[in-house]
Amino acid sequence: MSQIDEMKANARELTDGLRRLGPNRVVALSVHKSKELIAELESTANKLADQLDALEA
Repeated sequence: MSQIDEMKANARELTDGLRRLGPNRVVALSVHKSKELIAELESTANKLADQLDALEA
């Protein structure tokens, strides 16, 4: 998988995760699941930022 494809996948993962937390979500998440999802999204956002930084170098 190319770096661009990985960045697109990370962006999709962020979008999907935010949708699950948003006001139009289909299912309410427990506090524990919400915190877990937020931690995963933070990790994905950091990966995406690192990939973008690497493109600038």
